[in-house]
Amino acid sequence: MTKMTIKMPVCSCFAPAMAILAGSLAISSAVAETRIETVVGTVVDTITLTSTYIRKTPTDQRSCRTVDVPIYAESEGKSELGSMIIGGLIGSAVGNKFSDNDGAGAAGTVAGALLGREHAKNQKNGRVVGYKQQESCSVTTVMLEENVSEITGYRNHIELDGKIVKLESKTPLTVGSRVEVVRRTSYSLR
Repeated sequence: MTKMTIKMPVCSCFAPAMAILAGSLAISSAVAETRIETVVGTVVDTITLTSTYIRKTPTDQRSCRTVDVPIYAESEGKSELGSMIIGGLIGSAVGNKFSDNDGAGAAGTVAGALLGREHAKNQKNGRVVGYKQQESCSVTTVMLEENVSEITGYRNHIELDGKIVKLESKTPLTVGSRVEVVRRTSYSLR
């Protein structure tokens, strides 16, 4: 069995396709035409275009209320002097025990006496004898939401040659006014 090979130049295979493509390019570029003219129309209506969104603004809001605060009875039988003496003795012993420095016991005595006095002043026996009213306020951050509507432009209805054309602009046109409109017409073969 023998194999038969036909040798053709590459250009001759694609020649018909290239001719069709070149012909279509020549036709489309030769027949296209665009005409630009200025025509006068009458404004028959103008509609305001708006955009609406929600603006969120954080703000501090202060709220106050009246609360009852308990009044405690004074401590009976516990004096600041007694607490100072006990605190001083404990402070002196601790200072002498943990330090070999001269004066550590005296410093511990003074510190213990002051701590003992503060402890006696802050001591309450837990018995409530009454209440007083006091205003208590707090500040919280809340988001205020506000609907905002902004004008984004105007849609003008213009009568041209018996037809209504809608064109948008940044400024409104007055109904009944005459305006110039640029009309672009393109012609081409199918």
